[in-house]
Amino acid sequence: MSQTDIYTDLAKKLQAPTSQRFMNILEAMFTPDEARICLELFLPDTCQAVASRTGMDEKDVAKSLDNLVAKGLLTRGKTQFAFHTNLLGLHHDVADTGVHAGSHAISQKVKDLWADFFFNEWAELWVKQASDRKQAGVHGIMLTPAIGALELSPNIKPEQILPGENWKMQIHAAKRRIVAPCGCRTLWGKCTHPVMTCFACFDNSRGEYYLDKPGRLLKEISEEETLQIVRKNEEIGLIHWGVCYCCPDACEMLYSYTQYNRLDLVEPNRYLAVVDEDLCTGCQVCMKRCPFKAIEMVPVPGSKKQKAQIINENCKGCGVCIVGCKQKAMRYELVKPPEWFHERQMRIPTGPPVELGKGRKIPVGAYGGFYELD
Repeated sequence: MSQTDIYTDLAKKLQAPTSQRFMNILEAMFTPDEARICLELFLPDTCQAVASRTGMDEKDVAKSLDNLVAKGLLTRGKTQFAFHTNLLGLHHDVADTGVHAGSHAISQKVKDLWADFFFNEWAELWVKQASDRKQAGVHGIMLTPAIGALELSPNIKPEQILPGENWKMQIHAAKRRIVAPCGCRTLWGKCTHPVMTCFACFDNSRGEYYLDKPGRLLKEISEEETLQIVRKNEEIGLIHWGVCYCCPDACEMLYSYTQYNRLDLVEPNRYLAVVDEDLCTGCQVCMKRCPFKAIEMVPVPGSKKQKAQIINENCKGCGVCIVGCKQKAMRYELVKPPEWFHERQMRIPTGPPVELGKGRKIPVGAYGGFYELD
Protein backbone atom coordinates (compact mmCIF):
# COMPACT_ATOMS: atom_id res chain seq x y z
CA MET A 1 0.00 0.00 0.00
CA SER A 2 1.41 3.41 -1.00
CA GLN A 3 1.73 6.34 1.39
CA THR A 4 -1.09 8.16 -0.42
CA ASP A 5 -3.34 5.11 -0.18
CA ILE A 6 -2.77 4.88 3.59
CA TYR A 7 -3.96 8.45 4.20
CA THR A 8 -6.86 8.05 1.75
CA ASP A 9 -7.99 4.88 3.51
CA LEU A 10 -7.75 6.60 6.90
CA ALA A 11 -9.89 9.49 5.65
CA LYS A 12 -12.48 7.09 4.24
CA LYS A 13 -12.63 5.14 7.51
CA LEU A 14 -13.26 8.46 9.31
CA GLN A 15 -15.99 9.20 6.74
CA ALA A 16 -14.09 12.38 5.98
CA PRO A 17 -13.34 14.02 2.62
CA THR A 18 -10.39 12.64 0.67
CA SER A 19 -9.58 16.16 -0.50
CA GLN A 20 -6.07 17.57 -0.60
CA ARG A 21 -6.84 19.84 2.36
CA PHE A 22 -7.74 16.89 4.59
CA MET A 23 -4.84 14.82 3.26
CA ASN A 24 -2.55 17.69 4.32
CA ILE A 25 -3.91 17.42 7.88
CA LEU A 26 -3.38 13.66 8.07
CA GLU A 27 0.12 13.88 6.63
CA ALA A 28 1.06 16.58 9.16
CA MET A 29 -0.33 14.64 12.11
CA PHE A 30 0.60 11.02 11.31
CA THR A 31 3.61 9.27 9.83
CA PRO A 32 2.65 6.57 7.29
CA ASP A 33 3.31 3.85 9.91
CA GLU A 34 1.18 5.69 12.48
CA ALA A 35 -1.66 6.02 9.97
CA ARG A 36 -1.37 2.30 9.22
CA ILE A 37 -1.63 1.48 12.92
CA CYS A 38 -4.65 3.77 13.38
CA LEU A 39 -6.41 1.98 10.54
CA GLU A 40 -6.30 -1.15 12.70
CA LEU A 41 -7.81 0.55 15.75
CA PHE A 42 -11.29 1.61 14.71
CA LEU A 43 -12.20 -1.04 17.25
CA PRO A 44 -10.04 -1.37 20.39
CA ASP A 45 -7.21 -3.88 20.28
CA THR A 46 -3.82 -4.77 21.73
CA CYS A 47 -0.32 -3.99 20.53
CA GLN A 48 0.27 -7.67 19.80
CA ALA A 49 -2.86 -7.95 17.64
CA VAL A 50 -1.98 -4.83 15.64
CA ALA A 51 1.55 -6.10 15.04
CA SER A 52 0.19 -9.46 13.93
CA ARG A 53 -2.27 -7.97 11.43
CA THR A 54 0.14 -5.42 9.96
CA GLY A 55 3.25 -7.61 9.93
CA MET A 56 5.14 -4.83 11.72
CA ASP A 57 7.68 -5.50 14.46
CA GLU A 58 5.94 -5.51 17.83
CA LYS A 59 8.56 -3.24 19.43
CA ASP A 60 8.09 -0.69 16.62
CA VAL A 61 4.32 -0.85 17.02
CA ALA A 62 4.63 -0.37 20.79
CA LYS A 63 6.81 2.71 20.29
CA SER A 64 4.38 4.20 17.77
CA LEU A 65 1.42 3.51 20.06
CA ASP A 66 3.12 5.30 22.95
CA ASN A 67 3.84 8.27 20.70
CA LEU A 68 0.26 8.42 19.38
CA VAL A 69 -1.11 8.34 22.93
CA ALA A 70 1.31 11.10 23.99
CA LYS A 71 0.13 13.25 21.06
CA GLY A 72 -3.50 12.69 22.04
CA LEU A 73 -4.39 10.74 18.91
CA LEU A 74 -5.20 7.41 20.57
CA THR A 75 -6.95 6.42 23.78
CA ARG A 76 -5.35 3.74 25.95
CA GLY A 77 -6.62 1.19 28.44
CA LYS A 78 -4.64 -1.36 30.44
CA THR A 79 -3.99 -3.52 27.38
CA GLN A 80 -5.99 -1.92 24.58
CA PHE A 81 -5.64 1.08 22.30
CA ALA A 82 -8.29 2.74 20.13
CA PHE A 83 -8.56 5.42 17.46
CA HIS A 84 -11.61 7.55 16.59
CA THR A 85 -14.46 6.41 14.41
CA ASN A 86 -15.44 9.66 12.71
CA LEU A 87 -14.14 13.05 11.64
CA LEU A 88 -15.94 14.92 14.42
CA GLY A 89 -14.34 12.69 17.03
CA LEU A 90 -10.85 13.22 15.63
CA HIS A 91 -11.34 16.98 15.46
CA HIS A 92 -12.60 17.32 19.03
CA ASP A 93 -10.05 15.01 20.58
CA VAL A 94 -7.34 17.05 18.85
CA ALA A 95 -8.97 20.33 19.83
CA ASP A 96 -10.87 20.46 23.13
CA THR A 97 -9.23 17.44 24.80
CA GLY A 98 -5.98 17.64 22.83
CA VAL A 99 -2.43 18.36 23.96
CA HIS A 100 -1.90 22.13 24.21
CA ALA A 101 1.21 22.29 26.38
CA GLY A 102 4.56 20.54 26.48
CA SER A 103 6.64 18.85 23.79
CA HIS A 104 3.62 17.15 22.17
CA ALA A 105 1.48 20.30 21.91
CA ILE A 106 -0.42 20.80 18.66
CA SER A 107 1.72 22.85 16.29
CA GLN A 108 0.59 26.09 14.67
CA LYS A 109 1.05 24.40 11.30
CA VAL A 110 -1.55 21.77 12.19
CA LYS A 111 -3.93 24.43 13.51
CA ASP A 112 -3.57 26.40 10.28
CA LEU A 113 -4.28 23.29 8.20
CA TRP A 114 -7.45 22.57 10.20
CA ALA A 115 -8.55 26.21 9.77
CA ASP A 116 -7.98 26.04 6.01
CA PHE A 117 -9.99 22.81 5.85
CA PHE A 118 -12.86 24.14 7.98
CA PHE A 119 -13.37 27.58 6.49
CA ASN A 120 -12.85 26.51 2.88
CA GLU A 121 -14.41 23.05 2.84
CA TRP A 122 -15.82 21.51 6.01
CA ALA A 123 -18.26 24.38 6.72
CA GLU A 124 -19.98 23.78 3.40
CA LEU A 125 -20.06 20.05 4.12
CA TRP A 126 -21.67 20.73 7.52
CA VAL A 127 -24.48 22.58 5.76
CA LYS A 128 -24.97 19.89 3.13
CA GLN A 129 -25.10 17.09 5.69
CA ALA A 130 -27.51 19.02 7.93
CA SER A 131 -29.68 19.81 4.92
CA ASP A 132 -29.72 16.16 3.87
CA ARG A 133 -30.72 15.11 7.40
CA LYS A 134 -33.53 17.65 7.44
CA GLN A 135 -34.85 16.44 4.10
CA ALA A 136 -34.77 12.89 5.47
CA GLY A 137 -36.92 13.97 8.42
CA VAL A 138 -34.16 13.92 11.07
CA HIS A 139 -34.35 16.57 13.79
CA GLY A 140 -31.97 19.48 13.45
CA ILE A 141 -30.18 21.16 16.33
CA MET A 142 -32.38 22.65 19.05
CA LEU A 143 -30.86 25.27 21.32
CA THR A 144 -30.88 25.11 25.10
CA PRO A 145 -32.74 28.05 26.70
CA ALA A 146 -30.44 30.42 28.54
CA ILE A 147 -30.46 30.14 32.34
CA GLY A 148 -30.49 33.93 32.69
CA ALA A 149 -33.40 34.27 30.27
CA LEU A 150 -35.47 31.71 32.19
CA GLU A 151 -34.73 33.57 35.43
CA LEU A 152 -35.95 36.80 33.82
CA SER A 153 -39.23 35.13 32.84
CA PRO A 154 -41.26 34.81 36.07
CA ASN A 155 -44.30 33.84 34.01
CA ILE A 156 -42.65 30.44 33.37
CA LYS A 157 -42.93 28.11 36.34
CA PRO A 158 -40.00 25.80 37.23
CA GLU A 159 -42.13 22.69 36.77
CA GLN A 160 -42.83 23.72 33.16
CA ILE A 161 -39.13 23.45 32.26
CA LEU A 162 -38.29 19.94 31.06
CA PRO A 163 -35.17 18.23 32.50
CA GLY A 164 -33.43 18.26 29.12
CA GLU A 165 -34.03 22.02 28.85
CA ASN A 166 -32.98 22.73 32.43
CA TRP A 167 -29.21 23.29 32.25
CA LYS A 168 -29.11 24.78 35.75
CA MET A 169 -30.65 21.61 37.18
CA GLN A 170 -28.20 19.45 35.21
CA ILE A 171 -25.28 21.46 36.62
CA HIS A 172 -26.59 20.96 40.16
CA ALA A 173 -27.16 17.22 39.67
CA ALA A 174 -23.77 16.45 38.11
CA LYS A 175 -21.35 14.22 40.00
CA ARG A 176 -18.32 15.83 38.35
CA ARG A 177 -18.18 19.15 36.52
CA ILE A 178 -15.39 19.23 33.96
CA VAL A 179 -14.84 22.12 31.54
CA ALA A 180 -12.65 22.02 28.44
CA PRO A 181 -11.52 24.57 25.85
CA CYS A 182 -13.81 25.19 22.90
CA GLY A 183 -12.44 23.00 20.11
CA CYS A 184 -13.25 25.47 17.34
CA ARG A 185 -11.66 28.48 19.02
CA THR A 186 -8.69 26.41 20.11
CA LEU A 187 -7.95 24.82 16.75
CA TRP A 188 -8.78 27.57 14.24
CA GLY A 189 -9.89 30.42 16.49
CA LYS A 190 -11.34 33.41 14.66
CA CYS A 191 -12.80 35.36 17.56
CA THR A 192 -11.85 36.85 20.92
CA HIS A 193 -14.46 35.02 22.99
CA PRO A 194 -13.38 33.01 26.07
CA VAL A 195 -11.90 29.61 25.31
CA MET A 196 -12.81 27.58 28.43
CA THR A 197 -16.49 27.27 27.52
CA CYS A 198 -16.96 23.64 26.40
CA PHE A 199 -18.91 21.12 28.47
CA ALA A 200 -18.49 18.07 26.22
CA CYS A 201 -16.51 16.50 29.07
CA PHE A 202 -18.84 17.79 31.78
CA ASP A 203 -19.92 14.67 33.68
CA ASN A 204 -18.88 11.65 31.65
CA SER A 205 -16.16 9.09 31.03
CA ARG A 206 -14.59 11.22 28.30
CA GLY A 207 -13.88 14.03 30.74
CA GLU A 208 -12.59 11.65 33.39
CA TYR A 209 -10.27 9.97 30.87
CA TYR A 210 -8.58 13.21 29.77
CA LEU A 211 -8.73 15.22 33.01
CA ASP A 212 -5.26 14.39 34.33
CA LYS A 213 -3.52 13.63 31.03
CA PRO A 214 -0.33 15.66 30.36
CA GLY A 215 -0.69 18.87 28.37
CA ARG A 216 -4.49 19.07 28.59
CA LEU A 217 -6.39 22.20 29.58
CA LEU A 218 -9.41 20.43 31.11
CA LYS A 219 -10.38 21.47 34.63
CA GLU A 220 -12.67 20.05 37.27
CA ILE A 221 -14.68 22.91 38.75
CA SER A 222 -17.34 23.49 41.38
CA GLU A 223 -21.05 24.10 40.81
CA GLU A 224 -20.52 27.79 41.57
CA GLU A 225 -17.61 28.05 39.13
CA THR A 226 -19.65 26.29 36.45
CA LEU A 227 -22.50 28.76 36.84
CA GLN A 228 -20.05 31.67 36.67
CA ILE A 229 -18.74 30.41 33.33
CA VAL A 230 -22.27 29.83 32.03
CA ARG A 231 -23.49 33.28 33.05
CA LYS A 232 -20.44 34.90 31.47
CA ASN A 233 -21.10 32.96 28.26
CA GLU A 234 -24.69 34.18 28.20
CA GLU A 235 -23.74 37.77 28.99
CA ILE A 236 -21.36 38.02 26.04
CA GLY A 237 -23.94 36.47 23.71
CA LEU A 238 -22.72 32.90 23.16
CA ILE A 239 -25.43 30.51 21.99
CA HIS A 240 -25.97 27.36 24.07
CA TRP A 241 -26.49 24.15 22.15
CA GLY A 242 -26.08 20.89 24.04
CA VAL A 243 -22.53 20.93 25.37
CA CYS A 244 -21.29 23.92 23.36
CA TYR A 245 -21.41 27.70 23.64
CA CYS A 246 -21.26 28.83 20.04
CA CYS A 247 -20.66 32.02 18.09
CA PRO A 248 -21.10 32.81 14.38
CA ASP A 249 -17.40 33.67 14.03
CA ALA A 250 -15.78 30.25 14.35
CA CYS A 251 -18.15 27.57 15.60
CA GLU A 252 -18.84 24.54 13.43
CA MET A 253 -22.58 24.96 13.18
CA LEU A 254 -23.35 28.64 13.68
CA TYR A 255 -20.53 29.82 11.42
CA SER A 256 -21.54 27.33 8.74
CA TYR A 257 -25.26 28.04 8.90
CA THR A 258 -24.88 31.82 8.96
CA GLN A 259 -22.17 31.84 6.27
CA TYR A 260 -24.40 29.88 3.88
CA ASN A 261 -27.65 31.56 5.00
CA ARG A 262 -29.19 28.31 6.27
CA LEU A 263 -30.48 29.34 9.68
CA ASP A 264 -33.52 27.19 8.91
CA LEU A 265 -31.33 24.22 9.90
CA VAL A 266 -31.60 25.36 13.54
CA GLU A 267 -34.93 24.25 15.00
CA PRO A 268 -36.80 26.59 17.37
CA ASN A 269 -37.10 25.27 20.91
CA ARG A 270 -40.24 25.68 23.01
CA TYR A 271 -39.41 29.23 24.07
CA LEU A 272 -40.07 32.52 22.27
CA ALA A 273 -38.63 35.92 23.16
CA VAL A 274 -41.18 38.71 23.60
CA VAL A 275 -40.74 42.48 24.06
CA ASP A 276 -42.43 44.78 26.56
CA GLU A 277 -42.88 47.96 24.49
CA ASP A 278 -43.33 50.12 27.59
CA LEU A 279 -39.87 49.17 28.90
CA CYS A 280 -38.03 49.06 25.56
CA THR A 281 -35.91 52.17 24.88
CA GLY A 282 -34.97 51.28 21.30
CA CYS A 283 -31.26 50.84 22.08
CA GLN A 284 -30.96 48.05 19.45
CA VAL A 285 -28.60 45.95 21.60
CA CYS A 286 -30.90 42.94 21.29
CA MET A 287 -30.95 43.21 17.50
CA LYS A 288 -27.15 43.28 17.38
CA ARG A 289 -26.86 40.27 19.70
CA CYS A 290 -29.28 38.05 17.75
CA PRO A 291 -27.50 35.80 15.22
CA PHE A 292 -30.82 34.56 13.78
CA LYS A 293 -32.13 37.86 12.34
CA ALA A 294 -35.14 37.51 14.60
CA ILE A 295 -35.38 41.11 15.83
CA GLU A 296 -36.32 44.26 13.93
CA MET A 297 -36.90 47.86 14.97
CA VAL A 298 -40.38 49.18 14.20
CA PRO A 299 -42.22 52.48 14.70
CA VAL A 300 -44.45 52.59 17.77
CA PRO A 301 -47.31 55.09 18.15
CA GLY A 302 -46.49 57.73 20.72
CA SER A 303 -42.74 57.03 20.69
CA LYS A 304 -40.07 59.06 18.92
CA LYS A 305 -37.80 56.01 18.82
CA GLN A 306 -38.38 52.73 17.05
CA LYS A 307 -38.65 49.76 19.35
CA ALA A 308 -37.70 46.11 19.15
CA GLN A 309 -40.09 43.57 17.74
CA ILE A 310 -39.55 39.80 17.50
CA ILE A 311 -39.89 38.13 14.11
CA ASN A 312 -41.50 35.03 15.54
CA GLU A 313 -40.73 32.70 12.66
CA ASN A 314 -37.00 33.48 12.98
CA CYS A 315 -36.66 33.20 16.77
CA LYS A 316 -34.94 29.99 17.92
CA GLY A 317 -35.37 30.61 21.65
CA CYS A 318 -31.68 31.01 22.54
CA GLY A 319 -32.45 33.86 24.98
CA VAL A 320 -29.27 35.92 24.51
CA CYS A 321 -31.39 38.98 23.66
CA ILE A 322 -33.23 38.63 26.98
CA VAL A 323 -30.04 38.27 29.00
CA GLY A 324 -28.48 41.28 27.26
CA CYS A 325 -31.38 43.69 27.74
CA LYS A 326 -30.39 46.20 30.44
CA GLN A 327 -33.94 47.55 30.56
CA LYS A 328 -35.29 44.06 31.30
CA ALA A 329 -37.79 44.68 28.54
CA MET A 330 -37.71 41.10 27.26
CA ARG A 331 -38.74 37.70 28.55
CA TYR A 332 -39.56 34.20 27.39
CA GLU A 333 -43.01 32.89 26.59
CA LEU A 334 -43.52 29.14 26.52
CA VAL A 335 -45.18 28.62 23.13
CA LYS A 336 -44.86 24.89 22.36
CA PRO A 337 -45.99 21.74 24.22
CA PRO A 338 -43.59 19.30 25.93
CA GLU A 339 -43.72 16.84 23.02
CA TRP A 340 -42.09 19.45 20.80
CA PHE A 341 -38.82 19.06 22.70
CA HIS A 342 -36.41 16.35 21.65
CA GLU A 343 -33.07 15.43 23.15
CA ARG A 344 -30.02 16.19 21.07
CA GLN A 345 -29.14 13.12 19.05
CA MET A 346 -26.30 12.66 16.60
CA ARG A 347 -26.11 9.58 14.43
CA ILE A 348 -22.85 7.78 14.93
CA PRO A 349 -21.47 6.00 11.87
CA THR A 350 -20.19 2.59 12.90
CA GLY A 351 -19.90 0.88 9.52
CA PRO A 352 -21.12 -2.65 8.76
CA PRO A 353 -21.87 -5.10 11.59
CA VAL A 354 -18.69 -6.40 13.21
CA GLU A 355 -18.21 -9.60 15.20
CA LEU A 356 -16.65 -8.14 18.33
CA GLY A 357 -14.19 -9.94 20.51
CA LYS A 358 -13.94 -9.52 24.26
CA GLY A 359 -13.76 -5.84 25.15
CA ARG A 360 -13.95 -4.61 21.53
CA LYS A 361 -16.93 -2.34 21.99
CA ILE A 362 -18.61 0.00 19.54
CA PRO A 363 -18.14 3.52 20.98
CA VAL A 364 -21.05 5.40 22.49
CA GLY A 365 -21.46 9.14 21.99
CA ALA A 366 -21.28 11.66 19.18
CA TYR A 367 -17.50 11.96 19.40
CA GLY A 368 -16.86 8.41 18.23
CA GLY A 369 -14.22 7.79 20.87
CA PHE A 370 -13.38 4.96 23.25
CA TYR A 371 -12.86 6.06 26.85
CA GLU A 372 -13.57 2.85 28.75
CA LEU A 373 -11.05 0.34 27.45
CA ASP A 374 -9.92 -3.03 28.78
